Amino acid sequence: MARGAVALSAALVLCGCGTYSNYPAGMNQTVLGPMGAGGDLHAVQADLASRMEGRDEVLFAQEAGRTAQLYGDYAASRTAFEKAIARTAAQGDEGVFAAKVAAQQAAAVLVNDKAIEYRAPEYEQALVHHYQALNYLGARDLDGAGVEIRRANRVQEEARKRHEAEIDKASAKSRKEDAAADPLADAPDSTRAAVAKAYAGLDEVAGRTKTSFQNAATFFLSSVVWEMRGERNDAYIDVKKALELAPAHPGLQASALRLGKRLGMREDVEELVRRFPGAAATPPDGDGAYDGKARLVVMLEEGHVAQKQSLGIPFPVSGGLGAIDIPFYSATASPASNWRVGLDVAGRPEGSLAPLCRVSSLAARALSERMPGILARQIARAIAKGVAVQAANKNGGDAAVILVSLWNIASEQADLRSWLTLPDTILSADAWVAPGAAVPIRLRWAGGGNLELPVTLEAGKTTLLYVTRADWSFYSHAFVQP
Repeated sequence: MARGAVALSAALVLCGCGTYSNYPAGMNQTVLGPMGAGGDLHAVQADLASRMEGRDEVLFAQEAGRTAQLYGDYAASRTAFEKAIARTAAQGDEGVFAAKVAAQQAAAVLVNDKAIEYRAPEYEQALVHHYQALNYLGARDLDGAGVEIRRANRVQEEARKRHEAEIDKASAKSRKEDAAADPLADAPDSTRAAVAKAYAGLDEVAGRTKTSFQNAATFFLSSVVWEMRGERNDAYIDVKKALELAPAHPGLQASALRLGKRLGMREDVEELVRRFPGAAATPPDGDGAYDGKARLVVMLEEGHVAQKQSLGIPFPVSGGLGAIDIPFYSATASPASNWRVGLDVAGRPEGSLAPLCRVSSLAARALSERMPGILARQIARAIAKGVAVQAANKNGGDAAVILVSLWNIASEQADLRSWLTLPDTILSADAWVAPGAAVPIRLRWAGGGNLELPVTLEAGKTTLLYVTRADWSFYSHAFVQP
């Protein structure tokens, strides 16, 4: 009988090897380390691109697209992002995807959530299109950039509608139904307390970010692209969406008023002036204030997005002690909260960059929204493994119980997968300045340090300077309106 238990344990180990994903183990050394130290990102990207298959295809495609873009290979980046977009589309919406991975979830009950195909949360899906739009700008293709911006906005809008429907559905449930749906309803107090602490940590990282699926940086980039295309109505709509998400941003306030005045949105302008008196004097387009000037938009990415950590929690099961292992984010300060980034153009101060969004907060909110499903699978897995312990006790004795119990604990691993080459925070500034070739643009960090870059500024056109700072390395791209 003991031999049968050993065979069971060996089979489970083999199952774990077949479904185990070592992501994100090693990412700090193999990807984020070179990225932050100015290493060979071409080699990094090539390695990531070679892994774009299987259940982690979307994830590695996103990482490959991001690293290729940082070192300026827009074609390779575009190819990788196209693969991520296509695979995500093939997965279908949340409901269709859930049905497709039913077999994977059955395997996850025996092993862990890493057996499930990776599906990018909505904030990652929107950012794929955000960066793909930059690839098209790098190719001076405004039509392609416009397509990606529309896709990004569609992801955010459909996510908003879906989440509103879920909220309405949840509010219609009775308290009895809510209690029945609670995966921790029968869990011991110690388990509930540990999970509650993890949720509190997620809320702390998420901060004031109420949803995971809309971000001001993508809406702002969208407005910039629309203006490059001469589509001011669309630009106005999206800059207002960005402003609702980041109402303290002075650049968004000024852009909303500038466009609102130009478009004759009298009631909107009156409301904007009431809410943002400091920007009330912003002149409208078309009255001569911007004649002969170039628009400089600076977007700055700071740091690395937060990484998930695992929290192991003992969970009593029939026949012995089990465990669940859940992902969580620990609270960390945003790099942007410790730095004031000034902008100089040709030696003249042009204000400061202000935060648009914190990607780490989006990630924490996304995990919080997915946590009920994660917990439900964890509890089901713990119960199933408890049944395995009982079977081992009945058929194999103490030795079999020990083997199966050890496997139950060792195989329980939280799913820590997420897009790790994303920044922590995205900031921006907007200025109307004199045109010129190789105009020196300097970013000044109040905590020390400067970065100076020459850019081309053309009268009546927009130059988007996109800068990424990762540890000790800077990556910059200047996109001049065609």
